[in-house]
Amino acid sequence: MPKSIWKGEISFGLVSIPVSLYSIEEHDELKFHLLDKKTKSRVHYQRISEKSGKEVPWDQVVKGFEFEKDRYIIVDEKKFEKASPDLFKAINIEEFVDFQEIDSLYLMKPYYLIPESKNKKAYVLLRESLKKTNKAGVAKVIIRTKESICLILPHQYALLLYLIHFKDELRDENEMEVPKQDFKNYKISQSEIKMAVTLIDEMTAKWQPEKYHNEYREALQKWLDQQIAKQPAIKANEEPEIAQENSADVVDFISLLKESMRKRKSTETVTKKKNS
Repeated sequence: MPKSIWKGEISFGLVSIPVSLYSIEEHDELKFHLLDKKTKSRVHYQRISEKSGKEVPWDQVVKGFEFEKDRYIIVDEKKFEKASPDLFKAINIEEFVDFQEIDSLYLMKPYYLIPESKNKKAYVLLRESLKKTNKAGVAKVIIRTKESICLILPHQYALLLYLIHFKDELRDENEMEVPKQDFKNYKISQSEIKMAVTLIDEMTAKWQPEKYHNEYREALQKWLDQQIAKQPAIKANEEPEIAQENSADVVDFISLLKESMRKRKSTETVTKKKNS
């Protein structure tokens, strides 16, 4: 079980549900280190005090709001939370709305809401009621001293907390240079639209997220494995050499990436022919 990032309660009406918040993301990225290009040694960041010139340990680092030049008010997040735990540990559903009415521009990031109490009745009750009504609960939540507006949604057996933008956080489409005139003004004919619609229909498939892979990461891992295999063995008391990347190696990686993408497209074509 992953580590929760928040614990508190969902409340609507007189019902309170103890829950924990978990990220839905699985991070599987390749890890790289920053190196000095000349010496190939590791580069580390330090927290240096402007006044003393010395490094400041993490437990001595605090947040500060500059209200005048070089004058700050210290913001102690833990003291804030301790002073008013009801604000920091509560998700109060204020209303319910039709999820279909919410513009996709507002959606930010989903989390799993997992029940903490042994009594799961209230959790299941809310989940099934949201499914039956096709509604989403609108609430506010404070995570790491940032207040966000959120939606409470059912998803199979779980409840999701979906962070969404406040309206004033969104850039209006009218600020963008997008083509706003009728399509006829762009010399698009009805026959061209019909052809495009036909192409879309032919390329339409059932959504299967498991068939999509991170081809770039997979090709990069394969390329790294090949580069590692080329490295000479290190003898005792010998200083290891840093492998130099050359243009041929880069081209080789791009070839692997293109091959991986071609294989995916080829597999999709065969699958479509079988299903047609």
